[in-house]
Amino acid sequence: MNIFFNNTEIELPGDVATVAELLRSRGIAATGIAVAVNDRVARKAAWEETPLKEGDRVMVITAVCGG
Repeated sequence: MNIFFNNTEIELPGDVATVAELLRSRGIAATGIAVAVNDRVARKAAWEETPLKEGDRVMVITAVCGG
């Protein structure tokens, strides 16, 4: 399955079907980030159950300090 991850098209391994699995497969820690799927924020508590479909657009936004 292909999705757009931070505006880059990628092919997901066959065992990746949810937001949480995507993050683990990419080595992304679940702290200090927000995730949007198709321009809608996915609640962190629902990442394990949030399915990904062909062509989805996933954005991972990292919080940074400073000003």
